Amino acid sequence: MPTVTGRFAEARLYLHYCAALLHPGRPLPTFADPAPCTGSLDHLQQEDLTLLIEEGRRQFDRQAADLDRIRNRAGALATVSLALTAAIIARSREVLSEHWALIAAWTLSCCLALLAVAGAAAVLTGRAVLARIDTALATQGTPPIQKQLAAGYVQNASTGEETVRTFLTVFRDAATLAVASALIFFTVLLCTLHSSTPTDTPEPTCLTSTTSSQPAHPKGTTPPPAPHHPPTPAPSTQLPSRPSTTTAPAHSSTP
Repeated sequence: MPTVTGRFAEARLYLHYCAALLHPGRPLPTFADPAPCTGSLDHLQQEDLTLLIEEGRRQFDRQAADLDRIRNRAGALATVSLALTAAIIARSREVLSEHWALIAAWTLSCCLALLAVAGAAAVLTGRAVLARIDTALATQGTPPIQKQLAAGYVQNASTGEETVRTFLTVFRDAATLAVASALIFFTVLLCTLHSSTPTDTPEPTCLTSTTSSQPAHPKGTTPPPAPHHPPTPAPSTQLPSRPSTTTAPAHSSTP
């Protein structure tokens, strides 16, 4: 099995799994080689060999069940990541007209969502190497067959353990990328909604001045004469006549 070690091994292995979507059926790497079993089974009795075979079967079944659970979760993660990617792309028109910092954050969120989709899809469709016991080949071995079966279970158990551990790590990284993408997108969305809120400012109005778009007198024309109105006679006010009293001169008669 190919292995990925050294600096940034987890990131390089995740990208390798994403690139494996373009090459289906290709064996996927792990973080380490399976631990070899160097012990001998010659000193074990028949009952001990039977117990080893039973425990090996349980371990193989548990590895297959763990891998199935990881892939079921990866299917749900792929669905959520696809919905998140569609929501991010749907907001591209509003975000591209904003500040360059929001555009950079939106681009980062979109890239992380796409990587999460690719990682979840790689877990779903990747070739998992699990140990199996081929019954046809076991019948062709030299007796005692029970001892050969026990040796096969012991030698191949670490292969499935390493495969399950690697698939679980890739799934965890995909979930982390999806959560980070969602947080960045929600932050960008809040900033976009805040910046697009209209602010109504009333225009100042002057109550004492009026404007007219039509000039008072067009050029080249004389103003029309004012209409002639006959003068209205002022009402005459007569003071009430006072009764005049005439005093006749008195005549004195002298006898």
